[in-house]
Amino acid sequence: MKRVWGHVLAGASLLCGGAMVFSACVHDNSSIFIRNVLAQKLQQGTGGQGCDYSTDPTQLYTSSGTLDIALRTEYDAPFLVGNQLVQQANSNQLRTETAFVTIQGAVVRITDADGNEIRSFTRLTSSTISPATGSVPSFEPIFVTIVDPTTLKASADVQAHIVPAALGQSGLVRLVTYTRFFGYTLGGQNVESDEFEFPVDICNGCLINFSNAQGLSTPNCVPNLANGASSTTPQVPCIVGEDLAADCAGCVSGFPACNGAYPNGAPSLDGGAG
Repeated sequence: MKRVWGHVLAGASLLCGGAMVFSACVHDNSSIFIRNVLAQKLQQGTGGQGCDYSTDPTQLYTSSGTLDIALRTEYDAPFLVGNQLVQQANSNQLRTETAFVTIQGAVVRITDADGNEIRSFTRLTSSTISPATGSVPSFEPIFVTIVDPTTLKASADVQAHIVPAALGQSGLVRLVTYTRFFGYTLGGQNVESDEFEFPVDICNGCLINFSNAQGLSTPNCVPNLANGASSTTPQVPCIVGEDLAADCAGCVSGFPACNGAYPNGAPSLDGGAG
């Protein structure tokens, strides 16, 4: 009996030793974690002001996303990723800091609303998260593409209900994304986050606010000259085509879909009214 237990313990030791090449015998998904996906922001014009995300864990976040394929064919999510590893540096013991975490990338898998897997992929990225301060985790905003053009082409629901539909008449198709970050500490330990679930609704034209001038086919983006054209530059999302609607006048120059029924530019009111 002792010989049997000896073989069992030896095998367990060998298995654990092999796992140490990667990190440890037990999967580590608590050292780093995904807190949430940060909320999209609005900016004045297209200068990019106000689009930076901070390390503040109290900033606004969102529980789901929207991707308008009339404006964009991939969804880039700003994740707020936390590091719970405590500081190790000690000048008295000549101990260097090893609890910094370098993020190397993320593994993303995507399903339809019924849980059927569409595809999975790995997206490389780069960021460093500082150690926690006492019991307070340290955070870093990290962008990762969680829906890409290949996913949209592979989704039967998107191809059937979104792609063939006329602009602004597609409804929504929900995809569910699952994201897991991976990286390593300065001490050489491989770490991996929890898997974070985040739904993304796909549409065609739902994030464009059209002015829809009377007398012209809708949707259109023609200023209402009777009321006078506004001199105020409309606010647009930091990433046009994600989450927040953009006024057609604010995105018309860079996105043909913002012209609506007139991809080459809307005619004048006189020419279109007859």
